[in-house]
Amino acid sequence: MKNVFLKTKYVLLVLVIAFTFSCTKEGPVGPQGPAGKDGQNGTNGLDGQVGTNGTDGQDGTNGTDGQDGANGVNGKDGNANVMASNWFIPSSYTLSTGFGGIKVLDHDQAAPDITQEIIDSGVVLVYGKLRGYSTSIWPTNQVSLLPITLTYGQSPTNIDTWTAILSAGNIKIRFVNNINTYTSIGTTHQFRYVIIPSSGSASGRIANFSRKSLTDHLANAGVDINNFDEVAAYYGI
Repeated sequence: MKNVFLKTKYVLLVLVIAFTFSCTKEGPVGPQGPAGKDGQNGTNGLDGQVGTNGTDGQDGTNGTDGQDGANGVNGKDGNANVMASNWFIPSSYTLSTGFGGIKVLDHDQAAPDITQEIIDSGVVLVYGKLRGYSTSIWPTNQVSLLPITLTYGQSPTNIDTWTAILSAGNIKIRFVNNINTYTSIGTTHQFRYVIIPSSGSASGRIANFSRKSLTDHLANAGVDINNFDEVAAYYGI
């Protein structure tokens, strides 16, 4: 009986100890709780008031003007070198006898702009408006470049030739008729001249500048050298 009691006591003691240790263990981790709600955004602060504009400062005094710079070197003249005379009417012609007994009628017109340099390296174009003829031979306002040759009449046929001979400061207008029909000329014919130096910008630096090269140059530019109005428009004179 005593042994049974002791065994029973011992078994109870073991159960108490086992129960005590089993009670100290942690239980399993519970499920994750729901996420917390975000906090509400705070309200924006009030904007500050715009500051007032400052007052404009006073204008400063004007500085003193600087000194004028030295004048630059004059550039080369362009079309200003090309010039045209006014129309002139010879008031008289001088009669003389040339080679073969041909009568020659000359008028000398002072032309100070025609210098020896112009004669040597430039071109002078002389135009005529021959108003002493019948309009069937020469229309009233027709203008042509000298030399001019007119052929008219029959048995015999008259051939009139007008030329311009240049010298420094002078243009000689010369008239010759092939059969010496005239010994004087009326003072109705008009003439003018155009001076084109070799450096005229509109003509350009033409190689071997001459009347022929100028004629070719103007023709390439669509200008008829025989037409005074076209030449004047091209050079702006």
